[in-house]
Amino acid sequence: MTRPPTMKLKTLTSDIAKLVIRPARRADRDAIFAMSKKIWGGTDYLHLVWDGWLDDPNGGLLTVTLNGRPVGVSKVTLLAPGEVWLEGLRLHPELHGHGLTGQINRYSFQVAMKHNPKSIRYSTGTGNTASRHLGEARGFWLIARSRWMSGKARKRGRLLGRLAQARELSALHRFVTNSDCYKATGGLYGLGWKFPELTRSRLQDLVTAERVLRYPKQGPLTAVAIYDIGLIDGDVCLGFVDGPDAQVAALVRDVLRVAGRLGHSDASAMLPEGRHANLAFEAGFNLAEPARAVVYELGARGIAGNGESFEETNWRAVYSVEEEIADALTNILIARTSGRLAEQNVRDFVTRHLLPGTRKEIYGKLERLTGKLKTYELRNIARATFEHFMVEYGMAGNFVRFGKAGVSFLYRGKKIAAMRINSRSFDLTLGPGAGSCFPREFNPVADSIRFDERRFDPGSGMYESVTLRLSKEEHKRSAKIAIDMLMACALSNGT
Repeated sequence: MTRPPTMKLKTLTSDIAKLVIRPARRADRDAIFAMSKKIWGGTDYLHLVWDGWLDDPNGGLLTVTLNGRPVGVSKVTLLAPGEVWLEGLRLHPELHGHGLTGQINRYSFQVAMKHNPKSIRYSTGTGNTASRHLGEARGFWLIARSRWMSGKARKRGRLLGRLAQARELSALHRFVTNSDCYKATGGLYGLGWKFPELTRSRLQDLVTAERVLRYPKQGPLTAVAIYDIGLIDGDVCLGFVDGPDAQVAALVRDVLRVAGRLGHSDASAMLPEGRHANLAFEAGFNLAEPARAVVYELGARGIAGNGESFEETNWRAVYSVEEEIADALTNILIARTSGRLAEQNVRDFVTRHLLPGTRKEIYGKLERLTGKLKTYELRNIARATFEHFMVEYGMAGNFVRFGKAGVSFLYRGKKIAAMRINSRSFDLTLGPGAGSCFPREFNPVADSIRFDERRFDPGSGMYESVTLRLSKEEHKRSAKIAIDMLMACALSNGT
């Protein structure tokens, strides 16, 4: 094998435009393997998978060249129709720090998009900050934390569980999808450092391949273990297990026995952080300290479908329960810290360093604004109105804009409400921007109510905008009712 000469970084700047990313060729092998020996202390597995990746019809193997010399590689794999997995991103160690990894990632992403993906995922080590930052910058979100472990295969002993049968598929699927292990991995299972979706059809294939164990042998199942054969070195890999602790431990040992019966000296496991990984470690997957893995998926899960971004939804939630979060974090720190700590000091630490500090900033601006009102009663009404927006709906931070004479509230970047203040009056304008919210017969207790006739929808008989003039203590309830009507429209209409 001919080893390419060491690259000189001093020539990189002028030659960086000659970076080329293309389909891999068999002739790239020697240069890529030589580069691979410099990665992970010489333990890189590229030499084990190169030929398989090159011949894989489901996806694409890419080679990165600089001045015609192979200096990197990336693999796009189609695990199932619409299920794309990114892996194998490598770059010559002497070329790091010049933005080349980002270029490789972008091209790999373009290749992935050609497969009409429903999902794009990848995994990496917890400490691989470069890979994690790169994914997060491209819109990937962390969906699972797992531990990779290895254990000594057991050559003797009978199985305490048994192989699941095809007629049990429905019961197995119900058990799996309702399990804590399934929820912890976001519906995936660990196959080495690859995480396929644990769909019903894939579960059926695993049952057919005799890779699903159930417990007990007779009667309703109460524990399940799923293993598969690793794609890198053909080892037995435990990727799912759940049930009562003692039964999980029994099935974990069964998987080690299966590995022994297949002639392996050891087996591996990739299980979610916490209880499942801990039980597997205690039951025999303890040849070395576990390696921590994280799984990323393009796009955030759990968006309600109201048109609001995932980030906006979560920030509104944080702003609305910031006080509760501060209390919870304070209690956790006090409980986990030796010695006596003053509660208020710890809470102040939390709000200074761990939370956005929104309320401190907000209340300062609110105090200056409402100070223009001449009476305490008006100031009290204005503050209560603002707090209802903030506490109930998380309208703080980037969701509010303070001006010289009032404050505006924004939802999805559009103004949907405003408080206007002068020395002797306080007006609350709700809408437009949230849809038709207010019926003609809406008659709250207030000094005055003014509908915007330009914003009337004859079809629904509703107005998009109304202005309330508020001055008395009893008007606070009217303001809150009107705000609730506005936000109900905004959240349901995807405004």
